[in-house]
Amino acid sequence: MIEKLKSIKINITLSALLSVVIGILLIVYPETVVTVIARVIAIVLAVSGLALFVPQLLEPVKNYLAIIVSLLVILIGVWMFFRPEMMASLIPIAIGVLLVVHGVQDITLGFEAKQNRADNWWSILLMAALNLILGILCICNAFGLVKVTMILIGIMLVYDGLTGIFIVHKVNKAARDVVDTDILREEDLDDYR
Repeated sequence: MIEKLKSIKINITLSALLSVVIGILLIVYPETVVTVIARVIAIVLAVSGLALFVPQLLEPVKNYLAIIVSLLVILIGVWMFFRPEMMASLIPIAIGVLLVVHGVQDITLGFEAKQNRADNWWSILLMAALNLILGILCICNAFGLVKVTMILIGIMLVYDGLTGIFIVHKVNKAARDVVDTDILREEDLDDYR
């Protein structure tokens, strides 16, 4: 039982240390990490495209749709490899477009609320304006948002790792105290026999 606990504690400690290291890398080098992740995804895409393309060339009856799709996957992978910041920026841009669309819809609803003499109709316009501003920020500064997100994830991983190490230390100390107490009780029983 003690050996199993030691093994679990070692695994948790190693995992916690890895979290801290990855977290620090994300905090210190967020752009590099995003670029590396995007390039790894690009390589996987290009290799997948090749894996689809080569068998199609060897087939006696060609499936031209499969050939075109595999070529597109290869091209997207190559493009992503040389332009990783573009791939990383797509998510904030998509979210930004969604926020802008919702902001415009909310402005329309705000004016409808005004026409219907709703109380505090102007608060709807303020919320809609904030949606628009956040959407435009996402679109205009997409890679910057990815960088900030990587830093936040890094902070979370460092926290996770440090708390994991702290928890393992506390549990280890408590287990040693229990074992020491049990040994003392057995020694006390031996004295009374």
